[in-house]
Amino acid sequence: MTELDLGLKVGVRRLLWSMGFSTRLDVELRGDGRTGRGGSAPETFTDLDVLGVAMAPGYRLSTTIADCKSGRRDKPTARMLWARGVADLFGADDVMLVREHEVNDATRQLSSRLGITVLTSADLVRMQELHGQPLTNPTGPLSLLFDRASVASNLAAYTGLDKRLNPLLEYRSFDYWVYDQHRNPVQMVAHLRDASKWLNSKDPIHLGLFFDLAWLYLLSMVRVTEHMRGAFLQDPDRGLQEYLFGGATGLQEKRQTAELLQSLRPAGAREMSHLPDYYPQLRELATRLLRRPGSMQAALRHTEAMSALAAAKARVPLVEAFGADYDNIAAKLVADVCGFLVAAADLVPEFRTHARAYLLAEPVAAALPASSAPVGGSPTPDRGAGEAPPTGADGGQPTLI
Repeated sequence: MTELDLGLKVGVRRLLWSMGFSTRLDVELRGDGRTGRGGSAPETFTDLDVLGVAMAPGYRLSTTIADCKSGRRDKPTARMLWARGVADLFGADDVMLVREHEVNDATRQLSSRLGITVLTSADLVRMQELHGQPLTNPTGPLSLLFDRASVASNLAAYTGLDKRLNPLLEYRSFDYWVYDQHRNPVQMVAHLRDASKWLNSKDPIHLGLFFDLAWLYLLSMVRVTEHMRGAFLQDPDRGLQEYLFGGATGLQEKRQTAELLQSLRPAGAREMSHLPDYYPQLRELATRLLRRPGSMQAALRHTEAMSALAAAKARVPLVEAFGADYDNIAAKLVADVCGFLVAAADLVPEFRTHARAYLLAEPVAAALPASSAPVGGSPTPDRGAGEAPPTGADGGQPTLI
């Protein structure tokens, strides 16, 4: 991260929030293999300074990326051509080229040909004035999303953690964006499950990390529900299975492999299945989200805010942080996502308890750090998405192939 550009990134985040987006800063895109001698380092393609995501009409995910540079040595015309290529690589719908200083006429003329918005810092301020404040209470607890020092601290919060969490952090920062999107609903659970021993629900930074992963998972589930709504509204089970395996052909191959292995398994061995053990809960979660398209965008914003608050060690329930912008239905959907991840990945239940404290202002058990104050409210038990995964015929978990 270039600190000189951080002010522009924060300004773009503020603008995108005013436009209704949820955002993410410094998304690095890199190859999925190892390069160099001995395959020691992955090859980085580029990075997205700011990523904005929003639910467009028709339940379609819309993305905007911004390239931010504050120096005078930058060549904006050449950078604009580069940004167009990055947008095509990522599949972004809109691109912003944001510069601290004035750009030349050639760059502005080229912007309409390439479909790129060009903003100087003065233009960015004007755009923010046109769209208004990002929140009803812009000076409240969520002002940390738009404060440069707070954002810098948040971006650095996950450095220096236990090295045993590195595979999970690598997945969060890099692999999530490289994998075929249909793999992430399963890959996220697998990475969380592998790291479950070293995630500490009493550590606010670990909580922030978990909430950040919930944001990524919710983003994946938006893609899942987009697919289900497109052709499988009457048969969501089939739509979900086809999505998870990359289409009808992939699903058929997995089923055939499972049937073959099932016929060869010795007596008393675990059942073989092409579906993960938590599939019934995943299907229920997807169905819940599918029924609430109007709350999905607010759910993304609530999850982003919750992660930032936790990483800043600020225990503020979202109903207080958002004020008039708080969406109770969206908060409940995020609680469902967190409950599902806790159950599917075998995390300690306190992660779900803390999530519900932020989201629904429910009380937190004595697991809280001594310096944290509990919040009020009445507990509501999770059902469905937060229940324990099913067992196989022999009482154990079915084996996923």
